[in-house]
Amino acid sequence: MVEREFREEQIRVEEFPPFIRIALKGSARKELFSRTMKKLRTIKKEYEKSEGVFDALYGKKKSKILRLLSESPQTARKLIERSGLSPSVVYHFLSFLKKRQRVTEKGHIYYLEDDSTSLFLDEIVTIEEDPSLRRRYGVSVKELELAYFLWNTYTEVEPGGGRYSKDCPNVYTLADAVHRWRTGRTAIPVWALIQLEEVSHSDMLHKEGSIIQYHLPPSIPVKPYYNDKYKLPIEVDNDMDKVVIQLLQKMSKSRIYIFPKRRRWLFEKLHHSFGEFDDTTFRIPVAITEILKSYYGTKTLARSSAHIPPRIRDRWLKLDPLFRIVEESSLLLHIISLASRSNGGFEITSRSNLLLQEVTTFISGIGLGELSVHRKHQRPHFRVYLSEGKINVLRRYAHLFQNHPDLLLWSRIPLNTIAEKIVLTNGDFESVKHICHEELARFVESILRSLERKKVYERVDYLQYEEEITGYFWKKRLIPSPRRMEELLEMYMAEETMLYV
Repeated sequence: MVEREFREEQIRVEEFPPFIRIALKGSARKELFSRTMKKLRTIKKEYEKSEGVFDALYGKKKSKILRLLSESPQTARKLIERSGLSPSVVYHFLSFLKKRQRVTEKGHIYYLEDDSTSLFLDEIVTIEEDPSLRRRYGVSVKELELAYFLWNTYTEVEPGGGRYSKDCPNVYTLADAVHRWRTGRTAIPVWALIQLEEVSHSDMLHKEGSIIQYHLPPSIPVKPYYNDKYKLPIEVDNDMDKVVIQLLQKMSKSRIYIFPKRRRWLFEKLHHSFGEFDDTTFRIPVAITEILKSYYGTKTLARSSAHIPPRIRDRWLKLDPLFRIVEESSLLLHIISLASRSNGGFEITSRSNLLLQEVTTFISGIGLGELSVHRKHQRPHFRVYLSEGKINVLRRYAHLFQNHPDLLLWSRIPLNTIAEKIVLTNGDFESVKHICHEELARFVESILRSLERKKVYERVDYLQYEEEITGYFWKKRLIPSPRRMEELLEMYMAEETMLYV
């Protein structure tokens, strides 16, 4: 069972959309790039080798040693004799090749490693580098090596970046971007930051205070601090679900939220969840809307396409039926709080017919009857009407656990049908109490029957104690267990025996 009070969900930085830019604290940025640059020398990348690749890397004389080893494993003495190179050159080069894992030595015999599909990054750069282009962009060799390492990832994520992606037509422009990331001139996109963290084997993204701000240029930056608390990773709760629904209903195309109802609540929740940002113009930062879209699995926050996000629906399906009723009712009440009063009830309006159809489905699912969605006359809106009576029932459902503190306990009774029965009574106070007692009695009866079946060679009637045992567990506010019930049965039977005596 998933308990509503213990919802623990987070949006980690790694789960942000790839082109959100992260500004690191100076010391954190320097440490990250320092550790990454040191690791670059050990990274290999797939590369189609041509015949003259070793000549380009080591020169014709030294590459002769590799060609000799490719013919057969040989000792250093044979390599000296056949290559015509001095012993010091051969030994130094073999030592270098061992460090680069090109050759292995077994019993003074050198073997060439069979690695025909990859080269180290610095070797690839040595072969492919255009010195004039590198000087033109003003990047170092190490930055170019890092660009080669990141290039494949960039080409994978770039098509999905749209207008937020940085256009890097070649590896030199990406190296220029790497230079600006390393020096702190521009913030680092999430896709690159993840790769850097993996290479450096650091947990920079999880260290408190390492991230100063994040944004999607040229939008408003978000500083992950609020009331002196660090707001990464982003905590997700039921209020976050309401925030998303409110944005889907009332936010404009330019991400400005001017709808007055619950506006202060909305921005307070955004600050509490994400951190500080400039809200004087009531504009929602793009970074926040993109994070929410990505996390909740919705393609757009446009009002005409509003719907209950897939992530919310999927989570409800995993909940215990009782908790599902509470959460659905709470979200519906939030939607209603944005609506207008009409004829003693509320009229929910939306540009999205789908959203209102989902609302009516939820209303029907919790036993409040069928509702109809209508199109507003000469308006691009749809509407659905809820009476005050239905809204009062929703309020009772949303506060079931507050109004009935013991309900959380009795909902743990295995295979209970409390939720189904509560829906039939509209959450009436006395009815809920009666339903819980009824479910407890049913569970006690099932255990008593099970204990009776165990007495194969003895005829017993444990059901005569059902009322007493149910009363005991109800008074003690405990979930029955077979062992405890056996103890109670022994006690009751012993008392009866004493009375007969």
